[in-house]
Amino acid sequence: MYKKSAGLLQLLYPFIFAIIFAYLLNPLVNRLENKGISRVFGILIVYVLLIGIVLVISFSIFPKIANEFKKLVEVLPTYFNQLYDFFNNMYIRYSENIENLPPEFQAVKNIVRENLNTIQNTVLNSIRNLTNTIINMFSRILSFIIIPILTFYFLKDKDVFKKKLFLILPKPYRTDVVKVTREIDSVLGKFIRGQLIVAAFVGISTTIGLLILKVDFALIIGLIAGIANVIPYFGPIIGAIPAIIFAFLDKPSKVLWVIILFTVIQQIESGIISPKVVGKSVGLHPVIVILSLLIGGSFFGVLGMLLAVPVAVIIKISSAFIVEKLVKL
Repeated sequence: MYKKSAGLLQLLYPFIFAIIFAYLLNPLVNRLENKGISRVFGILIVYVLLIGIVLVISFSIFPKIANEFKKLVEVLPTYFNQLYDFFNNMYIRYSENIENLPPEFQAVKNIVRENLNTIQNTVLNSIRNLTNTIINMFSRILSFIIIPILTFYFLKDKDVFKKKLFLILPKPYRTDVVKVTREIDSVLGKFIRGQLIVAAFVGISTTIGLLILKVDFALIIGLIAGIANVIPYFGPIIGAIPAIIFAFLDKPSKVLWVIILFTVIQQIESGIISPKVVGKSVGLHPVIVILSLLIGGSFFGVLGMLLAVPVAVIIKISSAFIVEKLVKL
């Protein structure tokens, strides 16, 4: 049953991403349409601009990212061996010292041994999971070729889809549903587009900072940091972990500078960029945000964490409206 659900979700991924991209690009197309440009021609203009940006990035950045991935795959076994040797030496060193403790401290011996094993397994498993996630993400790119085509039709026939969805609804609920969806769009629109701008800032500034510090795989880490920054609370930590690991493997003294770099970037992002670009909060309590992230991550992985806050906002606005209607009855 689980495999069937996972397979169905894989099939739906292109449609989900197409809907998201159509939602993000719709304001640009609407703006062009308001200036007298036909909707189809406006979509083509937006596509040409996006293709131009993608081509520039492809010729200037993608080859470097591809080379970094190739290098990463080549050196990963070496890194794993270094980490294993590091934890193994630590284990031997502490084991020798702990064995000299009196019998009364047997519990302390067991705790230290268990924690060393746990830390070692956690770090190694985290690196393996991160590597597998990156490889799987890029291996699925080919399956998403259909996304631009679906996005085009969602943008082109936006009013047709809206009308059909509207007619599917029972008449007594149509006005209420339109009101709720407009409120959701008002709250989420600026938040999502702002988050993308902030993510771009974090990704670019992280890459530049790591290049200055001469940390290996700066482009890959910057890409991870930018994408992860969309995830509240956990995102900056997820983005910093690969940088700290690679800095430590290269030269332990670099770790402090990497931590300072990420701290400075996060302070600028949270104190200056986000308030101006994203605007006010979506109105969710931190506990609700964290719970949403945990639920989304446990069921749908990274994608679930990325969509957790928007989905939580939709649920919040919808439930508040329903409660308000029930109170009036």
